[in-house]
Amino acid sequence: MRKLLLYLTVFVFIFSIYSQDAENKKRGYISALKGDAQKRKADEYRWLEAKLRMDVESRDILRTLPESFAEIALKKGSRIRLAPKTIVNMVKLYEETENKLITKMKVQKGEIWGNVRDKGEREVFEFESTAISSSVVGTEFRIQTHKKGSKIKVYRGQVEVKGVIKKEATNKDKKEDIKIKKPDEIEGPTEIEGPKEVTMEEWTLIVKEMMELEVNKDGEIVKYRSINTKREDDDSEWYRWNKERDKELIIK
Repeated sequence: MRKLLLYLTVFVFIFSIYSQDAENKKRGYISALKGDAQKRKADEYRWLEAKLRMDVESRDILRTLPESFAEIALKKGSRIRLAPKTIVNMVKLYEETENKLITKMKVQKGEIWGNVRDKGEREVFEFESTAISSSVVGTEFRIQTHKKGSKIKVYRGQVEVKGVIKKEATNKDKKEDIKIKKPDEIEGPTEIEGPKEVTMEEWTLIVKEMMELEVNKDGEIVKYRSINTKREDDDSEWYRWNKERDKELIIK
């Protein structure tokens, strides 16, 4: 009887260690899926079918197919949702850096909706998109990115956005006359244009509650205004689905 109890104790101990180790490795999981999505590692090329409750770890890349939504559940109730035709690189998930837990994601294409529940300074969420990077704590927001730039809307809390304006220092006012050469005319020596100076101007802006920011691909701020919730894009199926998911978080 004692041997049986000893074996059971050892088994429970080993199982608890295994479960704890598995839990530590599970950085997040797919908590909702409407339609089809795929997942792969950053250093791999083969996409796997994403399924409900599937684990999501650092360096995973997720993408949603047309007319599909996906939600990733993270620690402490935080949620990141992917709109149709969106690609997100989970660069870091809860990695310890200078006494802080850093979660870093790169929105390569499409749009995400984030609901970050934790308001502590120890946990930091960073999001990269075209021309900008955003730091998020205890916020409800959405980021849309494409080749022409990025747009961020903040529904609750505030988001720190950083960007870099790149400008080529050239004199655009100078216009060179076009010279038409005669047949067999030998062109004389020409001056080769030297390297052009590129200036970089960094900026930081706090996007507050119910405000939206739009930045072009060169890092220049195009719009900064209040959110109009009656706009067409805010009355879409994607918008309603996010609001429904947020209500479920409040109930829980």
